[in-house]
Amino acid sequence: MRSTYRSLRLGVVVLLGLLVTAVVIESTRAGCWLDSLSAYYWTGAHDAFVGALCAVGALLVVYTGADDTEDALLDLAGLLAFVVALTPTGPGAGCPGATVSDVPAALADARTGLTALVVAALLTWGARTVVAARAGTSRAAAAARAAGVVVVLALAVLLVVAPDVLVARAHDVAAVLLFVAVAGVVLLNAFAARAVSGRWAVAYTALGVAMLLSLAAVVALHATVPSWAQSVLVLETALVALFAAFWVLQTIELWEVDVGRTAPATGS
Repeated sequence: MRSTYRSLRLGVVVLLGLLVTAVVIESTRAGCWLDSLSAYYWTGAHDAFVGALCAVGALLVVYTGADDTEDALLDLAGLLAFVVALTPTGPGAGCPGATVSDVPAALADARTGLTALVVAALLTWGARTVVAARAGTSRAAAAARAAGVVVVLALAVLLVVAPDVLVARAHDVAAVLLFVAVAGVVLLNAFAARAVSGRWAVAYTALGVAMLLSLAAVVALHATVPSWAQSVLVLETALVALFAAFWVLQTIELWEVDVGRTAPATGS
């Protein structure tokens, strides 16, 4: 059980490394850099981009946090990672003469993938809600799970009433909310770590604050710069690196922690 738990944690870091490596290789081959990580959806890094984000999303949902609130935030982040992966943004700029010919134009229509995601998410959140109702949960965890339900229902409604708006806007909104949820996980661990180790608390606090500042900078640049400058690519990469750093540090902290296990029932 401990080995499986460690593998789940290490898998997230490996998959993020896969994503970044694919982007670096594609940029090296092209001799230039696009203006955002998401723009690499339309390049030879497409499969690694979509596959890595979907796999990370699945691992975040499967992974069980230290408490109900962290677990609910990780579930929400996992759901949003799927939305980011399945809804492409624009082809982007930064490479002269860059085109989207490497990927079939049909992939720009995300309705099929999002519909399948809604069905899977309803099954997942339905089961999680039943389990949480029976076991009891904190208000913060209930709020985080409610946010997940709102996201799923919003996707379902928009798929019916405004699919074009959803396909056009879902990626950017989901990406921002994804990093907000992840930053929430980091800061939650910073608060909890104060009772155990000031060193871990300081490290997690620094990473969480850095993530929020980087995210604010990305949003500000997106709103004020007509064409995405490559500074956005740098900040997005920094956000991924900060999350990976937190995940690695927490993996080190929890490496020797036993996974909880319920004793088997005795008797006939």
